[in-house]
Amino acid sequence: MNKLKITALVLMIVYGFCGLGALELKDNTSRILFDEKNAVWSLFYNVNGKVLPLYEDRDSRTSYINIVIDNRTYRLQKNSFFNQHTESNNGYASAHWSNNILHVTQTVQVDHSIKGFRITLTVRNLSKNYISVGLKNLIDTHNNADGPDFLVEGNLPVNSEREWSGAEVPDYWGTYPGTESGSQLTYTTLGDRKPDRLIFANWKRLNDSDWDFNLREGRDFSLLPYSINDSAAGIFFNAVSIPPGTELSVQYALTAGGPVLSARKAPSSVSTAAPVARETVDGRQIILNYALSYDLDLIDKLIKEINMLLITDDPVYNPQIEYFETELGKLKQKLSHYENLQ
Repeated sequence: MNKLKITALVLMIVYGFCGLGALELKDNTSRILFDEKNAVWSLFYNVNGKVLPLYEDRDSRTSYINIVIDNRTYRLQKNSFFNQHTESNNGYASAHWSNNILHVTQTVQVDHSIKGFRITLTVRNLSKNYISVGLKNLIDTHNNADGPDFLVEGNLPVNSEREWSGAEVPDYWGTYPGTESGSQLTYTTLGDRKPDRLIFANWKRLNDSDWDFNLREGRDFSLLPYSINDSAAGIFFNAVSIPPGTELSVQYALTAGGPVLSARKAPSSVSTAAPVARETVDGRQIILNYALSYDLDLIDKLIKEINMLLITDDPVYNPQIEYFETELGKLKQKLSHYENLQ
């Protein structure tokens, strides 16, 4: 392969990283926005006639998810460890992160019956070995200048650092009723898997720590001189061992108002324009559709590359042959994963 072709390939790769944009899904009441470059969500819902952000929206990058894999922490975004792909349908948007051992899917579904969004995060082990996986979700919350920032299970105001773990983790908590600049957010655990740890603290302190957070109960939400009155919630799911070919899933709701306790054991659904018309979202089917699309594109790419080699007079070197053999070997290994998902 000559130098010109190598240069062109490098340029394609470099500019491919720069071509990331935003995925947007909205209706008259809600808006879902996914920043593909930074892999962060912005969620908006109509509160008393005004569409307001559920997260602190001055910088959407301040709310994100980290994944801990075998004691190593990675940001869920397109990087050297993960590929990234997005998709949307009527009422939901999904982001996928994948490599040769894991497939992570985060699906955000608007549900007007709960005045907010249902969120499902699924981690599937694609490898032949057990993998230890934990999750840290950092939510940057609106500061309440007139009182406590948080209200736990409807009756416990919190205005300083506080932590819950194990069975003590509340089923739901919220930020205080909003002002004109921010809405009230309520986080409700859905399904059977509750967070293992919940921490309210200064955003920078939570951001700068991975798993071992040094709580100082009673400390306010400022860290002079870096961040003043800057509250956040850290939601932690302890690492668990996922067997080969199986998946771990956590579900929760983010709503513009009160909790959705009636939906805690209900299956996830997607709201459509008509309130009675709901489509069940099968997380495995979403993964299957993405994986097939991704690998079919890869096969098409490999065929084009091989055709280019066949129609040129350039010699084919051993590293090129090894590259094609490696990629085809990966595709062959994935056949069993598709069979398990069906």
